[in-house]
Amino acid sequence: MIRPHSTGEQLSHIFTALGTLIRVVLVLTCLIVISTPFVFLFLNSLKPPHEFLSTPIKVIPTEITFEHYEDVFDPDENTLKFLQNSLVITLATTFISVLIGSLAAYSLARLKLPFHLTTIIAFIFLVVRFYPKITVALPYFILMRDMHLLDTRWAVIIAHVSLTLPFTVWLMLTFFGDLPKELEQSAMLDGCNPWQRFTRIILPLTAPALVTAAILTALLSWNEFLLAATVAPADAKTLPVRISAFITDKGILWGPMSAMSTVIVVPMMLFALFAQRYLVRGLTLGAVKG
Repeated sequence: MIRPHSTGEQLSHIFTALGTLIRVVLVLTCLIVISTPFVFLFLNSLKPPHEFLSTPIKVIPTEITFEHYEDVFDPDENTLKFLQNSLVITLATTFISVLIGSLAAYSLARLKLPFHLTTIIAFIFLVVRFYPKITVALPYFILMRDMHLLDTRWAVIIAHVSLTLPFTVWLMLTFFGDLPKELEQSAMLDGCNPWQRFTRIILPLTAPALVTAAILTALLSWNEFLLAATVAPADAKTLPVRISAFITDKGILWGPMSAMSTVIVVPMMLFALFAQRYLVRGLTLGAVKG
C-alpha cells in the first residue's frame, strides 16, 4: 500500500514550485526590461518619418520602410568609414590595453613591495578608472593637439587605452595573485627564463581572465563617446560620435538616429552572445582561489 505524502512533503513541493515560479518571473521581468529599449529602437528604425509625429505614439509601425538605413549608408554619409574607424580603434585599444595591462599586473603581483604597496597601487588603479571623463577631456584635447595627433585614430586609441588600462591592470592583478608561485619555481628549475615562464606558464593559465579583460575593454571602447568626440571630431570620428550629427538645430532626426544606433548595437550584441561563456568563466575563475 502506497503511503500518502505527508503534509511536510507537500509543503516542500509547494515551496519548491513557488520558488521556481518566482525565479522565472524575475528572469522574464529582467529580460523584458533589458530588451525593450532595443526592440523599441529597432522598430523606430523601420518607421516612416510621418509616424514619429503621430499622436498617440505608435510603438509598432503601421508600415515598414528601410529608407533610414538607405540614408545612413548613403556614400555621402561616410558611415562605412566611421564603422572602419570604430573597428580599428576598438581592436587596437583592446590589444594594447590587454598586452600592457597583463605585463604590468604580473610585475605587480610578483614584486615584493613593503607596506602593502601592491594593494595601494591596485586601489589607485581602480579609483582612477572611476573619475569623470569630462574632467580630462580638455587636457586630452590640448595634449593631442600639441602632439599633432588631433583628429587621428591614434588620438582616440591613446584616450581609450588610458580609460581601459587601469581596469585591466586591476582585473589581471587579482588573477595573477591567485596563481601558486610553485608553478613558476618549477619552471625556473627546468631552465625557463622570466619571459618563458610568463608566456608558457602564466598566460595559458589565465586565458579566461585575458578574454574577460579583452571583452570588457572592447565594449567600453566601442561605445565610448565623450573623448572620441573631443579628440577626433571629423575624419577619425567613431559611430557613437556620428550619431550626434542627427541632433540638429531644426530637431532630431529620429529615423536615421535609430537606424545608426541599431548598426552600432548589433555587432556588440553578436559579440556578447559569442563571448558570454568566456566572460562568465573568467569572472568565476577570479572568484575562486587556488
